Amino acid sequence: MVTRPVFRFAPSPNGALHLGHAYSALLNRHLAERVGGRLLLRLEDIDTARCTPEFEAGIFRDLEWLGVRWEEPVRRQSEHFATYAESLRQLEREGLVYPAFMSRGEMRAHIVEREARGENWPRDPDGVPLYPGLDKALSRRKREARIAEGRPFAWRLDMVAALGRVGGSLAWEEISTGETGQGQTLDALLSDTPTPNPSPQGGGGHPRVDADQDRRPSVTGEAGAKSPSPLRGGVRGGGTRIDADPAAWGDVVLARRGVPTSYHLSVVVDDALQDVTHVVRGLDLFAATAVHRLLQHLLGLPAPAYYHHRLILGPDGRKLSKSFGDTGIAALREAGETPESVRRMVGFEAATNRAP
Repeated sequence: MVTRPVFRFAPSPNGALHLGHAYSALLNRHLAERVGGRLLLRLEDIDTARCTPEFEAGIFRDLEWLGVRWEEPVRRQSEHFATYAESLRQLEREGLVYPAFMSRGEMRAHIVEREARGENWPRDPDGVPLYPGLDKALSRRKREARIAEGRPFAWRLDMVAALGRVGGSLAWEEISTGETGQGQTLDALLSDTPTPNPSPQGGGGHPRVDADQDRRPSVTGEAGAKSPSPLRGGVRGGGTRIDADPAAWGDVVLARRGVPTSYHLSVVVDDALQDVTHVVRGLDLFAATAVHRLLQHLLGLPAPAYYHHRLILGPDGRKLSKSFGDTGIAALREAGETPESVRRMVGFEAATNRAP
């Protein structure tokens, strides 16, 4: 039985950590310490071609330099493919996934043809066209024959069939952490910097936190009812029920022929196996939580509480990526920045009035 809140920081070792990662790691550590919880480190390295030991070592160095400590052992997803494959087989046995054979070129051609006829082809929340799903009409014999021929394919969730198993609405709890007397959350304080901090030494621009970035979808379901926050020990606030809309994502990929998992599948399995109680991650993953809640329901897994924090933006106003070399933690360290100055860059120390 879980007796302490469990948080996790889960980067992918396919590049250097940047300021956005630093903010998320520091926030997870701060909340875990504040409530007497545990902080786990997970390496989401299912892309074995792009994830390298060098990047992994860099993650350890950067986190240690920032003062972020975690419980051992580190979970590497690449070491647990068999676990994810079993969850996939469970969904397959229940008729909830199917092998999808359409190539990207075939998908594009199909969608272009339909749109040329005046059809408005649906897109997912990230703006990607939904998969046509023509493969679902194939008989089992034809599917097995194509697989035996070596045809490339991906295992996709049959969204219609999956939603048919739900039998009602799905929702998750979006928590509010550390409300102040002014009604602000801890994250709002951490992020509310009216002007950017000085740029890193040698940088051609500086990152910023968008003070008007709280673009979560409107709250629905049970009139936005508040529920008691599971956080304790000084982190106050309530949880808001957010209705999940997994159908907006269509038939998402859950595994590929060479890799028996995907981000969506492995993250929900790992959160359950590691007894994670609070998922604190970036606002860019808010909409994807709908898919995670659906998979949790289908696999019989517990649902943690979620908190989607604001993002650190680059000089161009877009979310930081690993291609922003001058905002990489290692580059900042080499340029003479300190852990304290990095915390100030993301607005952390000013908000807490102490080193987190």
